[in-house]
Amino acid sequence: MRRLRPMIVLLVALALAGMAGHAQADSDTSEVRLIALAGRLRLSLTLASFAVYAPSLSDLRLHAQQLVNVLEGIGGPHYVRLPDAEEPALGLRPDLASLVGWLREAPLEPETRVRIAAATRNVSFYVGMALDAALAGLRERRFARASDELLKAYAYLSAAYEQPSDVATVPGLRTILRLVGLAEAEV
Repeated sequence: MRRLRPMIVLLVALALAGMAGHAQADSDTSEVRLIALAGRLRLSLTLASFAVYAPSLSDLRLHAQQLVNVLEGIGGPHYVRLPDAEEPALGLRPDLASLVGWLREAPLEPETRVRIAAATRNVSFYVGMALDAALAGLRERRFARASDELLKAYAYLSAAYEQPSDVATVPGLRTILRLVGLAEAEV
């Protein structure tokens, strides 16, 4: 794993750089912001899984800190600049908070607005719980317990993303994308 660490850090940095550049180029459109938010949420899932399957506590902590950085963004209280890493312009949590403002001004049917507001609250709640779990994993001194915390973070992020299912689910980000007509977008 030691030989793979630089490659993983490079892949994460490239993904962040690509998303940051894409989001900044078209930052005025809500569709682009939602798609970028979905990309950062998928990146968060990847980082959480890297942490869970890390071979050592130091590798787990690296990926957990990367996850915290993506969730909080550069202005977050737990943000730590990592060597050779791109800095995310905006974290998932602040971006989700800005969705509330977009929701107030978006030309939506009242029922759609209510459903998006509920889904936004769910996503925010799960992302907050994922952040808490990632921070708990960073504080743990025992590898098994730290890994358990990052597994919780993965589960919360998965719930926030809301994978399509044949059974009833709690509305999350995919519901928002579907309701604003972006279900077919590559997210």
